[in-house]
Amino acid sequence: MQPPFEAAKQAASSNPYAAYLRLPELLALQEPLSPAVRTAQWRTAQWRDEHLFIVVHQAAELLLSHALVELWQAREAPARTGGRCPVVDALRRVRELLDQLEHLLGLLDSLTPAQFHAFRPLLGEASGGQSLQFAALLHQIDSPDCGLPAHARTAEVAGPLEQLRTSAQRWKLRHLRLVERMIGDTAGTGGTDGVDYLRSRIDPEVLHQGAHPEDGEEE
Repeated sequence: MQPPFEAAKQAASSNPYAAYLRLPELLALQEPLSPAVRTAQWRTAQWRDEHLFIVVHQAAELLLSHALVELWQAREAPARTGGRCPVVDALRRVRELLDQLEHLLGLLDSLTPAQFHAFRPLLGEASGGQSLQFAALLHQIDSPDCGLPAHARTAEVAGPLEQLRTSAQRWKLRHLRLVERMIGDTAGTGGTDGVDYLRSRIDPEVLHQGAHPEDGEEE
């Protein structure tokens, strides 16, 4: 009996859903380097864990791609249309995308350090810090007025923009905590200083709040 995740890769072109989403091509892109076969129907635990790692990062890149689309379109958007502010709509959607990116970190958090280190050598010099899309998104979010045109810099936009920046800082903090748990003080696969490098990219106030969450709680 063929595993269902293998059968989906071979979905017939007569399946409109699979054809529209190009699922056979999409599902063929997850190729762990870990030893795969334990039996004819099952994969090794290391293969499974690396497969999760790849799926999470590929899903993140897809979400990042659309976040960049939204911000690019917002640069050309009119101040208002149909009683709505397209820029506000775009900022809110990008914030939701960032929130989903944070949730993806929760999936990686389901791996134990031992499970991660079992396949980590197979990454070579590959590192999430090399993501061009993430760098572009964070650069735009951190830039003055998020790179938006002058007509979009209104009080109506200020709130959603600040919420977007808060989501970005929250993702960075969650990512830092994940990396701290996974690799401790060891160097990153991309040649960075690992945790120290990530910590340097986070607002000091956010770091303090993350280390002392009770400071923001009411007694």
